[in-house]
Amino acid sequence: MCVSRPHQEIPKCKDVPQIKTKSKSQKDRDSRRIQEYFDSKSFTRSLPFANLRDSAFRSCLDSSSIIKRELTSVKEKLSTVQKKGESKTAEILKLREQLLHFQSVSVENEKLRADVLSLQDNQQRQSINEDNCQIYVKRINDLEVCLQRKSDFIFDIQQKYEEISTEKRQFFNENSILHFKVDEYYKQIGELNIKLKESESEKEQLRSTLNQRNVYMYQNQPRPFLPQFGHFR
Repeated sequence: MCVSRPHQEIPKCKDVPQIKTKSKSQKDRDSRRIQEYFDSKSFTRSLPFANLRDSAFRSCLDSSSIIKRELTSVKEKLSTVQKKGESKTAEILKLREQLLHFQSVSVENEKLRADVLSLQDNQQRQSINEDNCQIYVKRINDLEVCLQRKSDFIFDIQQKYEEISTEKRQFFNENSILHFKVDEYYKQIGELNIKLKESESEKEQLRSTLNQRNVYMYQNQPRPFLPQFGHFR
């Protein structure tokens, strides 16, 4: 025997989410938004230094590091030249003292020569033994040889003094040239700092322009169409 049951409505489960299908206009709108997003991204990536951070950007523009290194090497060379010039000055002072000493010795030799001449004159006036005359002649010859050696030594010292003086002048000229180069390097560093600031300001201007463009594109993008009578099931 068949038992018939009255028709009952099956209750709907509220927990199961209902899948909504998008219309063609919504799909077109979504694809258009995605395309605009990728276009803006490609424009941003096409800008110079777009993928660099601020620290990397500054390190790329910091081309004054080479000049700073060269400036330190120039300063080291300048200090060595100054030390060498001081040592040469000390040598010149020592040689000047030796020259004064030898000049005093030459004055004494001239006095001895005058004494010898006076003795010769006295020899003509007085009768002197032959042995004493030979001793005086030998002494005169020895004094002349010693005087010649000392005069040669003084001449060598004068030549060395002139060479040291020329080297000292060359060192002073190199010192002035190095000071001029140091001033030029400081000027170049200042110009590079100014260019770095200008490039940073240009970067900020590009960034603000990009932000304004994104805001403008966001404001001018089409709004989604909302039906007036709700959704159809």
